[in-house]
Amino acid sequence: MKVNIAEHQAERVPPQKLVDFECAEKDLQKVLFNSLDRLLPDEELLVIAQSRQWQEEPDILALDDQGRLFIFELKKWESRSENILQVLRYGQLFGRKAYEELDRRFRQFRPDQQSLVDAHAATFGHRLPESKFNETQVFVVVTNGLDFTTREAVRYWRGKGVDVRPWIYRAYKDPNSRREHFLLEMQRFSVNDNPYEDLTSTGFFVVNTNYRNSREDHKDMLKNHIAAAFNDPWKFKIERLTRQSTVFLYQSGKGIVAIGRVAGGVQKADHRGKSDYKFYVHLDKFARIKPPISAAEVNDLTGRQYSFQGTLFEMDTEAAEIVSRAARQRSRISAAGLETER
Repeated sequence: MKVNIAEHQAERVPPQKLVDFECAEKDLQKVLFNSLDRLLPDEELLVIAQSRQWQEEPDILALDDQGRLFIFELKKWESRSENILQVLRYGQLFGRKAYEELDRRFRQFRPDQQSLVDAHAATFGHRLPESKFNETQVFVVVTNGLDFTTREAVRYWRGKGVDVRPWIYRAYKDPNSRREHFLLEMQRFSVNDNPYEDLTSTGFFVVNTNYRNSREDHKDMLKNHIAAAFNDPWKFKIERLTRQSTVFLYQSGKGIVAIGRVAGGVQKADHRGKSDYKFYVHLDKFARIKPPISAAEVNDLTGRQYSFQGTLFEMDTEAAEIVSRAARQRSRISAAGLETER
């Protein structure tokens, strides 16, 4: 909506098709793949595979905390009935896969990781029996909001009891840019609603130290005063950390164990034999927090219900200032030493 405050009027801005901006569907697909760290909630979904070239397979396979298999289809053609049929075809192919096959795909995708059942337990904090993996499937198809044929098909199959969901994007003309530039509206995919996603922040972040997957990674962050993430697409989350951002380092099962301020730009390093698989930033004004501020304590102090299972999330300013005060009290840091110039 374009709002005119003086006249108390609101006008709906009409969305357009990709072809109106000379944008091919394959180009949008590349944009989505390059933005997975922003679009998929790693606190809700564990990505276990991405598509390989020339293979008949979904673009993304992911599991939720209950072991449901989410099948994402991003290869999107506007206004084609085949869109919904393709994702259902993948359901036919992958719905029969036992745990062993999912584990094999996961180890190909993440060769540095442990077994799928262990990685799932490390991500969600509880252990599932192998028989619970892939008992049910959820189908997700990307579609332009104008693509009513695909949306009608989704509604039809949902009415038949199939859990298929549209992931809608809308394209708008950017009045301040050239023709090939446009505005894209696409909500972060969520299994559950995140009531805090629109609260404003001025640069406060919680970064998981990866303790459950690698104690060496955890020790590296604390010893060398860095905030880091590893592997695609999670490593790209570190690019959200800019100079002067405040970072809380969170250890799974313990709580916030350190605090610091971003001192420079993102750096890259090899990780377990893979080139540039580690993205990190250096932190100055670094301090350990003893005892750690537990996740339950953070939520009690702030009145929020944050999930700490993901790689990184942004904390709204009001809540972050409360946590910063608690951190200063425990680490005996002066207020001037931690507060950033905002």
